Amino acid sequence: MNGTKRIRADVARTAAIDILVQRGVPAVDAGKVADALVAADLRGIDTHGLACLKDYAEALAEGRIKAKPEFAIEHRFPWAATLDADNGLGPLAATEGMEITIAAAEVFGIAATGIRRSNHFGAAGVYAEMAARQGCIGLVAANASAVAAPFGANAPFLGTNPLAIAIPAGEHPPLVLDMATSEGSRKKVRKALQEGREIPAGWALGPDGRPTTDPAQALEGVMLPFGGIKGSGLSLIVDMLAGAATGAEFGGRVLSVMTNRERESGNGHFMLAFKCSAFLDEARFLKNMAEEIARLRALPRANGVDAIRYPGERAARERADRLANGIPMSAALLDTLAELGARRIRVDSPS
Repeated sequence: MNGTKRIRADVARTAAIDILVQRGVPAVDAGKVADALVAADLRGIDTHGLACLKDYAEALAEGRIKAKPEFAIEHRFPWAATLDADNGLGPLAATEGMEITIAAAEVFGIAATGIRRSNHFGAAGVYAEMAARQGCIGLVAANASAVAAPFGANAPFLGTNPLAIAIPAGEHPPLVLDMATSEGSRKKVRKALQEGREIPAGWALGPDGRPTTDPAQALEGVMLPFGGIKGSGLSLIVDMLAGAATGAEFGGRVLSVMTNRERESGNGHFMLAFKCSAFLDEARFLKNMAEEIARLRALPRANGVDAIRYPGERAARERADRLANGIPMSAALLDTLAELGARRIRVDSPS
């Protein structure tokens, strides 16, 4: 296959389900994982969409991730749940966890779920936005394999440790802040290496402890938190919320889904949802959000800026475009998906 092709979202979803079912994942569970990965692709987060399937498929085939986990749910308080994901697929655990959280928030106004014994779950914003679509403010924090050095250190201790917050915005798409607490993600570094590009300065230190823009050196060294000591502190908080507080691994002990051959990865996730009507009427809350966005957009623009956007606005526009015109996928990714068993994937443009 040459060049980039546009693949319809439903075709991409079917491809993901095919690949997962062939490796023993029940069809319903495979559908939930596929939904999460396609949602990331639709938002333009290509590194956390169907591109994850190669790693997931290998881990399933080797028994490093369970195809049929038995989730265990414990309630220490009526509004709080702990989900033991039994080393299952991360997107499945995260989807289940946020569904539990939203259901409890409908009853109590606020709810939280801690998830342990999980794995890489894709894009955090996908799960936070699930809450926003149900009239809640959603927060998702997750720890990841140790690839980043805390401020002042030259050894991996923290993961890229994503944090996402989603807020309903009425007539506008939800506000969705979705970010790694490192300057960049390891998946973006690997993508740069594959494409022969340098990474931005400030993303990583090489194995010699010096700053590098060489992705190969970055993969041998450590990632850096964004914003120096502030980002380092935030990443540590995410690790504590998602790991220490949930019973998952933490403090440098989470393993990568690609290298966890000695034991389970041990990822942890923290999810919080509370109704946007918790402090005032929902209608007034949404009116306030609309006013906030209007004021933001009306600000004088800096030189070279075409528009002032709120977090998640660009991703929402990307989603609309990709739903209408298909998800761009490289020839290499399409070849990989076909090799993994996506028999029905098509490269035709959407009708």
